[in-house]
Amino acid sequence: MRVVLTTALLSISLVTSPLEAQDGPTSAPKRYFPACPPFAVDYAFDCYNDYAEVTRFLQDAAAAYPEYASLESIGKSWQGRDLWVLTITDPAGGAVGDKPAVWVDGGVDADEVVSIEAALGVVHRLLTSSDPEIAELRRTTTFYVAPAVIPDSSELQMTTAERPRDTTLRPWDDDGDGRLDEDGPEDLDGDGQALTMRRESAAGTMAVSEEDPRLLRPRRPGDAGPFYEVWLEGIDNDGDGEYQEDRLGGVDPNRNYPGRWSVSQRGSGPFAGSEVEIRALTDFVIDHPDIAASQHFHSSGGVVLRPPSVPDWDLPSDDEELYLRLAERGLEVSGYDLATSVYDWNWPRGSGNRKKGQIWRNPDGDLVGGPSSLDGYAAFGGSIDALYEIFGVVAFANEIFQLGEDDDNDGRIEQHERLRWDDEHQGGEAFKEWEAFDHPQLGAVEIGGWRKFGQNNPLADRLPEEVARNVEFVLMQARHVPRLAIDEVEVTPLGDGVHRLTATVANRGFAPTELAIRSSQGRAVPVRVEVGGAGVEVLSSEARRDVGTLAGHREEEVEWVVRVAEGGVVEVTAWHPKAGRVVRSVEPPAS
Repeated sequence: MRVVLTTALLSISLVTSPLEAQDGPTSAPKRYFPACPPFAVDYAFDCYNDYAEVTRFLQDAAAAYPEYASLESIGKSWQGRDLWVLTITDPAGGAVGDKPAVWVDGGVDADEVVSIEAALGVVHRLLTSSDPEIAELRRTTTFYVAPAVIPDSSELQMTTAERPRDTTLRPWDDDGDGRLDEDGPEDLDGDGQALTMRRESAAGTMAVSEEDPRLLRPRRPGDAGPFYEVWLEGIDNDGDGEYQEDRLGGVDPNRNYPGRWSVSQRGSGPFAGSEVEIRALTDFVIDHPDIAASQHFHSSGGVVLRPPSVPDWDLPSDDEELYLRLAERGLEVSGYDLATSVYDWNWPRGSGNRKKGQIWRNPDGDLVGGPSSLDGYAAFGGSIDALYEIFGVVAFANEIFQLGEDDDNDGRIEQHERLRWDDEHQGGEAFKEWEAFDHPQLGAVEIGGWRKFGQNNPLADRLPEEVARNVEFVLMQARHVPRLAIDEVEVTPLGDGVHRLTATVANRGFAPTELAIRSSQGRAVPVRVEVGGAGVEVLSSEARRDVGTLAGHREEEVEWVVRVAEGGVVEVTAWHPKAGRVVRSVEPPAS
């Protein structure tokens, strides 16, 4: 049955419609939080930034530290917002491209705005810290930070009543009726957020949870009721009898990356890289082969994620071992309790997170774990699989903030445990109690449920801790990238200006110069060592030697025979795109 909307009903639906933020790059006023202060050394990270404030933060950071930071737009979002990347490095340690790099992004999933704050936290720590170790990381590493990679959708979280789903805002016909984005959520009861509606009905598929009457669970055989139908808050805007079935956007950017992309994956889009934001990010990575590690911030769960995200894909054993060791260290520095592949996380549904391939913290606080399992949750087209498989990058995705504790120690945190924790630690701020409402189409309903902040985005008082622990994880990643060094160049005179040179080239980093996945593809770039210099004649067959992949903390000797004119200086250069460029000069003794 089609519903005819009256003028009065239309006025209700448009009071807080998310469409107010859709018309071009100018956003509606910020909600929920006061204006955030500008970038400063003492910035506290107790405030959520909207897009304009993110832009100002990055511009101010670049202006305050021009010797280390430069800001660029690598493209435009669907609605025309700049996609900012801040490059941070100390040129005293070498030019960009001549040292290993770490990529950091946030804001790929619309409502996970804590990820934006974590990325800004990386910027702040790298630029303002006086710690000698941070200064050394700045000198030896390049950081590319993109805090808000899908800014159009993140703005919906900050400036509208809607809790947006994880999509770009390119219009999409979800319900196949030939219209685009015509039936999304609205804030009907005027509390500032579009939450959940429920209506008691004998035909309802949900029943009240025994664990907490505020929660619903799927209906089971033998249940006595009451039963409920459930919708997102709003009206039937297009009169098709469905509610909120065609929301803004439709392509999930974190299912749109190339590599392990699948047309069968929900939200994957028409083809890999179809979204302008993902194309801009992918092009940037292509143009920056120095990226050796990456962090893609998300929320929530307090979990460290790694590849694979899909079935029927076993990582090479050397790469899996590398991931497990780095993940273990990541749990130590972040204080989180679980590290797992995306594919193994929470799968099968309802299973505990204590399986092979995961590392977890036991009740005594010790980290334990084992090799990979076979069964899991598939997420085709994700960022970490693309960065790992296509570009050979050690890619992690941290799910920031854990709401609740595993009170019954069964390996999972269930909804009633989250609700109890919210009551005890957040004063119930994350969940709105059900309240009766007279719906203009459905009649008597109740509106309530999880709010936009406090569930997967921590409340402001817990934000600084979450930012800090994830900054530590990124710094840990930077400490373990491959790093080339020329430890020694031994010169042996052979007479008549001829010398034998023996250079010891080393990888002083923990990670190898190339991952095993790249070697298995035949795409591994070898470490290249070359001899030259003023007045130097190479007598060996080749001036450049390829020494293959250097594992972490390994070294290789390379030898040449050269003739050096009087006063000549020999230069030995070692280079790998992900491990940097180093040059060692020696002046041979007179012979």
